[in-house]
Amino acid sequence: MIPETEGRSTCTAEDPPSPAKQAGLLAGDEITALNGQAVSTWDEVQQVVRSNGDDRLIITVVRDGQERMLAATRTTTMQRDLTSEGELTTVGFLGVEPVGHTVVTRGGPIYTLQRMGEMTMSAAEGIVQLPVKVWNVAGAIAGVQERDPEGPMSVVGGSRLAGEITSTTTAGIDTSNKVAMMGLLVGGFNLFIGIFNLLPVMPLDGGHIVGALWEGLRRRLARLLRRPDPGYVDVARQLPLAYALGITMLGLGLVLMIGDQVVPIPSGL
Repeated sequence: MIPETEGRSTCTAEDPPSPAKQAGLLAGDEITALNGQAVSTWDEVQQVVRSNGDDRLIITVVRDGQERMLAATRTTTMQRDLTSEGELTTVGFLGVEPVGHTVVTRGGPIYTLQRMGEMTMSAAEGIVQLPVKVWNVAGAIAGVQERDPEGPMSVVGGSRLAGEITSTTTAGIDTSNKVAMMGLLVGGFNLFIGIFNLLPVMPLDGGHIVGALWEGLRRRLARLLRRPDPGYVDVARQLPLAYALGITMLGLGLVLMIGDQVVPIPSGL
């Protein structure tokens, strides 16, 4: 075991063994009971170990298909923040961690539509909040605040994230996981850009669509009211707004690209 105050993660020969090591626990052992109390989840294991303090702990495990009884003469007490509020509590410590398993679930058409609806709403909310979030990125660049890990990123950050996904060697992330993560990344970018492009202002496609719809509506009303054809809609009147939007988009993109270089969002891989 390594004392928390030493700030290292590699054991040396001088470090004392953990209670799990002393008890003879091995990688792959399945813990089925602690002090005679059956446990089936990691939360239950944590609860029993933490409440055990530094007392003796009887561990029932299944190893190679056979049940074994192991004993830790005492568990170590350590300071832990169990409330996420910074308040430390003395709890028992065994020195084990669970093995993670990836569970793949497949949804049908209804689930897909629900997820698409959620992602679309999330992208729309992100567009509305984009100026504020980019301002926060500027604050992170200046060092006055932390960058939001759920905030926007530029194509620079997306490219870096894609590189980390394809090159990661994290256990449990195989090729199929990488393909799924890349698909979600590319799909998320395209969905955001597609919704942003539908904003009803020039030079975005939404501005052209609104101009065409307004022109068609005027001509339809003119025919119904038997009036002369009003002619084409002059979308060039929106050019000042288009220039302003273009300059704004360039500025936002520049801030995000700088942020992705100076304070990149960690991928966690």
